Amino acid sequence: MASLGLITIAATPVVAQGLDYRSPDAAPPAWGQFAKLVKYRFEEWIGADEAVANRFRGWLKETGGTANGAPDSLIVKAWLNPDGSVEKVSSAPLNDERANSDLRTVLTRGNIGEAPPPEMLQPINLRFSLKIAKD
Repeated sequence: MASLGLITIAATPVVAQGLDYRSPDAAPPAWGQFAKLVKYRFEEWIGADEAVANRFRGWLKETGGTANGAPDSLIVKAWLNPDGSVEKVSSAPLNDERANSDLRTVLTRGNIGEAPPPEMLQPINLRFSLKIAKD
């Protein structure tokens, strides 16, 4: 879990069931390790001290706990290229188009730093808990 100023973001891998579903217990250990690395990178990028990430965290802080604001949690699906760059991400839409755009921008402009393991199923599904941290 990363504390990002007043925002706490925790991400855990989530498995989406489908034709290529593999339970976490049956998945190769390298897949779980890589998912943890993706989670770590996403947390770093969301917590970065730069304009888009700061604006996204500001929106979370302003709207968290309100009826039309940030949800308590969000599942982000990520597709990665063989070089470790993020090809695309998707999630349920937030109630603010700028926040949607900011989140996509932050999560797609970086490189994880490693290639996905061979034959790893994609997308990688991560659940983020978006909550205001207590001081």
